[in-house]
Amino acid sequence: MSVTTWVIIAIVVVGIVTALFGLDRYRGSRRSTSGNAAQPTDEVFIDPESGRKMRVWYDQRSGKREYRPE
Repeated sequence: MSVTTWVIIAIVVVGIVTALFGLDRYRGSRRSTSGNAAQPTDEVFIDPESGRKMRVWYDQRSGKREYRPE
C-alpha cells in the first residue's frame, strides 16, 4: 500500500474513534438548563481600564472565572 492509502486509513480511524467516544471540543461547554452555576467569591479588584470595582465569580463545574462589575 502507498503512503497516501495509509494516511487516508489513519484519518478514517481517528474520525470513527472520535464519533464513537464523543471526543469533541464542545462537550464540556454546554450549560445546564438550571441557569448559571457561577458563584461570587471574596475577590474584588479595581479594573485598571475602566476604574470600576469588579468581583470574581467562579463556576466549579467548568472551572471558569468570570469578572462582573460590583
